[in-house]
Amino acid sequence: MSTGNDDFAVLLDKESDAYKEVVYALKMGLNGHPASDIHVWLVDNPQANISFDRRTQGVLTLDCWTDCGSLDANNQMDDVCRRGFLLPASGEGMSFYHGNIKLDDSVESFMDADTPESTSGKQQHFYIFSKVGVGRPYIIDPNSPCSKPEGYDSLYLSKKSLDRDDDGIISAEEYEQAVGDGAEKYEHQYVITDPSQALPQFVVRFAADLEPPKEEDLQDPLKIYDRHDFFDPQLYRPVSLRDKMIGSHSMGEAATHKLVSLQDAYDKCVKESKKVDPLITQKKHRIMEELNKIDNKMRDINLNFATVEERLYNTLKENLATLKEEVNCKTKILLSTELEYRRQLEEIDNSEEWLDRQRDDMGPTGFLQAFKLHTGVRSKMCQQISAETSILDDLHANLAIEGGIRIVSENGDPLLSETQRSGGGVFDPKNNNQGTTELRQQLFADASAGATTTTGNTKRNLVSSASADMLTKAHQVNNIKNLSLKPPSSTPLSSVGGMTYAPPNFLATSDGKMMDNEAWTQSLQTSMGVGANGNMGNTAPAALNSPGVYTAAPPLSPSHANLVPPSPVNVKASYQPARAMAAVAAHYTQFSLSELALRKQRQLTKTPSEQAIFRGSAIVGPADAKKLYYSIPFINTLPSTNLVYSTRMHERNIKAMEKCLLNVMSPSMVIVRSGEYVFGGYATDQWKFDGSRGGNPKGFIFSITLDCKIPYHGRQKDSQSGVLGGSAGRKHDAMWSGPDFLSFGIKDLCLRGDFRMCSSELECSYSIGMGMGGTEAKSFLAGSSVFVADEIEVWSVQS
Repeated sequence: MSTGNDDFAVLLDKESDAYKEVVYALKMGLNGHPASDIHVWLVDNPQANISFDRRTQGVLTLDCWTDCGSLDANNQMDDVCRRGFLLPASGEGMSFYHGNIKLDDSVESFMDADTPESTSGKQQHFYIFSKVGVGRPYIIDPNSPCSKPEGYDSLYLSKKSLDRDDDGIISAEEYEQAVGDGAEKYEHQYVITDPSQALPQFVVRFAADLEPPKEEDLQDPLKIYDRHDFFDPQLYRPVSLRDKMIGSHSMGEAATHKLVSLQDAYDKCVKESKKVDPLITQKKHRIMEELNKIDNKMRDINLNFATVEERLYNTLKENLATLKEEVNCKTKILLSTELEYRRQLEEIDNSEEWLDRQRDDMGPTGFLQAFKLHTGVRSKMCQQISAETSILDDLHANLAIEGGIRIVSENGDPLLSETQRSGGGVFDPKNNNQGTTELRQQLFADASAGATTTTGNTKRNLVSSASADMLTKAHQVNNIKNLSLKPPSSTPLSSVGGMTYAPPNFLATSDGKMMDNEAWTQSLQTSMGVGANGNMGNTAPAALNSPGVYTAAPPLSPSHANLVPPSPVNVKASYQPARAMAAVAAHYTQFSLSELALRKQRQLTKTPSEQAIFRGSAIVGPADAKKLYYSIPFINTLPSTNLVYSTRMHERNIKAMEKCLLNVMSPSMVIVRSGEYVFGGYATDQWKFDGSRGGNPKGFIFSITLDCKIPYHGRQKDSQSGVLGGSAGRKHDAMWSGPDFLSFGIKDLCLRGDFRMCSSELECSYSIGMGMGGTEAKSFLAGSSVFVADEIEVWSVQS
């Protein structure tokens, strides 16, 4: 094995104690899986030893195995031996595995000219045996962010989801399931964020045998001299007759050692191994005492939780009842006042209607007398004394929460969790319509619409029809007399403040049925803010016919029309696997990415460094990285690539990507992985995210999976395309981007939002000769026209 520096790795003698200890640890980690051709190199790095000892002094350290085949480009085996492990700059840490070793038979051999010859026909494995200072670990869910609280040294990845029912509480049953794995699965994963906590000690290479090796038959009389019949207790090693006659025990100090029968030594060893070690018994006893303490503490914590939770529910229930009673009282006062005013209106209308009848039915003399009497009635109505004005002046919407509710510890110590956040203050419904239920959201929206107005004897509705419907449902489901705030055992519906509602499901209609493909497509287009007719932003998104899914959006203003990404095509067509699209790509071998890259490589007289060729990419390997590198348009000056955005290190959305690309003035390479497909594009200009289009014909789209480089032709145009050669218009549609999308071509490859609804349709701006609008053009890059981008990387390309 070549390490680049012989001082960092030394091949151990198979008779040395260090070699035997590592081999024993390896066999215990393989848990009986046979292995042979074992070679061990000692990694000696004094500086790393000092850093590790200083960092892990007084903390728990464990032996861990790291598969060299799983290391990224920043942690090649030789680099690890020379300077230790290099952790990601994002701070997410690196995983280390303690316990049983999981063999990956797909790992390629790491052997070179300096590596001892391997056993022919057996899969070779390279592992790094390290000491890892896990210290005090903090348990997290397998898919949760790697955030380490203060006071902890590492993270422990749970083998099972901690909160399996997603109710926000780790129940006793979930607690037991999390710790219930038996010894047959002695596999534990830790994450460390400090490289000084991991110390590589040995590099081990071995062959994984499919069957255990057969024991050598030493009963043959010709092999009697090599049979181990004796045992040296001082050297603790077996001795053969050949060793006594002409070998290690024929002369020198070893010849004076008193030998015993190998069978006697074995019987004594078996008898000793069956004895109970008092130190082990004492250690297990101490551990069981600590586990009992944990059980008692868990019961206390659960009881305390139930007590506080019950008090919270009772307090909330009582205060909600008080709130509703007070609001009901104020509502009755307003209702009484309004009824009195409406009575006065009716009295006036009734008297005036009577006067009209008198005028029609009576003669001049009678009407003159009646009108005189009616003026007296009018005078009385105008002089009526009403206390309603003073009542309204004294009635205010002045209810508030005094003090609030906080969870505190009895002794005043700070809480271990981070759930206490400042979020109080006055809530202004006119400027904030983010309610916790649909009803409150609608009511806040109604409040922000303005005060009610009166026209004649009629008023505008106090609430919208949507709010009225929700209020009716809430009234039917919830009544103050049977108010119950305790959550049910299973919570299919969310419940806040006694009003239940189902979270919106954009793939279902209002009656709970799944939408067909066409309705789903329209829903998808509407959620992305694009027109269902695919007119590239010239029309507003149309509302779905299914009620309760989406509502019609207002038309876009002309100034923002060019910020709308292209509409994805219909997703009725089934997914096309890569093997099916490979048959399509076979008809376009003239666009082979590897052949074009190989031709470019032959033309160059210089060789780029490995650092310049997408080093550290989590999507493409070294071979595919070279294909992309030599596809970049350059002549003499070798460009360098630098990773500026990755979904592994940054937030998964266009906004985060925009921040990372804000100061990148050079060309860039976008690499995408969606399932089994790997593809992307090369942009010649800066991404501006302002709706402008640009680029030039040197840009291209590529497919690593199908080995294809798709050039730009730009013959297809739309209403927003610039005039070629025009002094003011855009020259090309090779690339364009807006506040929530990034696109190669008009709609050849478009990334949107949080990358869960991206789209592709070739032959618009980039082409290899497929039919426009066909299944091949829509499915060539990702297998379907609408896809989810699992991983994205953006690399700057600087000359």
